[in-house]
Amino acid sequence: MFTQIQIHMTRMCLPFALVFFILGVQEAPALTPEEKQAIAQLQNLNTAYKAIARQVTPSVVTVKVKKAVEQRRSRRRGRPDLPDFFWRRPAPEDNDSQENMGSGIVITPDGYILTNHHVAGDALRITVVLPDNQEFEATLVGADPRTDVAVIKIDTQNLATAKLGISDGVQIGEWVLAIGAPLGLESTVTAGIVSARGRNIHLFRDELAIEDFIQTDAAINQGNSGGALVNLNGEVIGVNTAIATSTGNFVGYGFAIPIDLARKVMDDIIAHGEVRRGFLGVALKQVTAAEADAFGLDRPTGVLIGRVYSDTPADKANLQRGDIILKVDGKEVKRPNQIQSQIAMKHPGDSVNLTIQRMDKIWTTRAVLDKDFPKNEVQTASFRQTPSENEIQQLGLTVQNITGDNAREYGLDNDIEGALVVEVERGVGRASGFEVGDVIFDVRQSSFVQNIRSTEDFDMALEKLEKGRNASFSVYRQGRPRFVTVKIPK
Repeated sequence: MFTQIQIHMTRMCLPFALVFFILGVQEAPALTPEEKQAIAQLQNLNTAYKAIARQVTPSVVTVKVKKAVEQRRSRRRGRPDLPDFFWRRPAPEDNDSQENMGSGIVITPDGYILTNHHVAGDALRITVVLPDNQEFEATLVGADPRTDVAVIKIDTQNLATAKLGISDGVQIGEWVLAIGAPLGLESTVTAGIVSARGRNIHLFRDELAIEDFIQTDAAINQGNSGGALVNLNGEVIGVNTAIATSTGNFVGYGFAIPIDLARKVMDDIIAHGEVRRGFLGVALKQVTAAEADAFGLDRPTGVLIGRVYSDTPADKANLQRGDIILKVDGKEVKRPNQIQSQIAMKHPGDSVNLTIQRMDKIWTTRAVLDKDFPKNEVQTASFRQTPSENEIQQLGLTVQNITGDNAREYGLDNDIEGALVVEVERGVGRASGFEVGDVIFDVRQSSFVQNIRSTEDFDMALEKLEKGRNASFSVYRQGRPRFVTVKIPK
């Protein structure tokens, strides 16, 4: 039977063999010199990736931590539209604790390892697993929640160490590799590019936190926290920290702490057991196009001071709420996190030169930085904020003078002054972000500024505003001052 089938198939193939004999063998078209060069370049990139992985992977470790159950959930859980820390959460071991997994970067041969605060900062127990599967119990050297940096230490010698690069010169579009233990898969390497720089993703509740992330599309997932983001020279340029995701897994947006900032924090922790960070004493806000118009700028530039804390370098340098910082040490700034990062790189006692615009004047001042204040020590410097009902038709607001009764009703401090918003109608005011309970304490437009102590002050200020232009209203809301910018109706 086998012989018959063979003969039958051979007969079936004879016509095709005859066709090939007649037509000849068809060869693939020859590559052009440009195509050969392009392939060679890809082969070079492939060689580079392999070399980088071989060089860096031995210095990236897996960090297993045991945490109390009440500590294990990220504050972002339940808000899948917001960035989240990404670290692996295996099944609970018991009712009181939870084992989690992250990554770390070996910095010294004798066992100092750089990782994230959210990985190791509040752990009950820390275990480090090396790429060769050796395990060591680790101790926490120190952690900084405001940058999400932590340093741990294992007792060993002759470890492979990572080479730290410089993140200041990182360019959007350059190739990078992410190395870590996503989903518990140790020594995983993925490739991508730097997608953006200077990202503030509002990951931390602390308004003094420093977020200046490098964004990348190199695939990273739970367990990558504390791992390395490296360039094509095999240098660590970032510490992987968070992802923006709607699913809980990688969807193309990962974020890493710039290594310049992480290294400064790490060096302080190793040398002093704490971070010795310069502190200026301001809360900052990015300047929008509307605010640029309201503050008399020809374009959105600089960073707006939203608050000055009392008895701080900023207060002593006579900085005021509503000032716009144009330059720090001669470098133009456009984002709050630029300033935060530049200040964080300095130590207490260092000075910083600030170029400030106030109204229509530009001037330079020097501030000597203080120590970084704990959050519970920070208080707002006094600001001008006394009691008939007044309806401001053009904005759709109903405001009242502050009395003892409405101060208690809205939970206001006894000494607060201004015009209390008690109703916000549909229209300009609501669209601009006014809320019931806001206390308006100043109004400004370009070089015009009016302090508001009563509804009469507020009414007079509105009469002086130029119609069709933006104006900025300082409001006190839930214990904090902020700006509401409104385009005044014509």
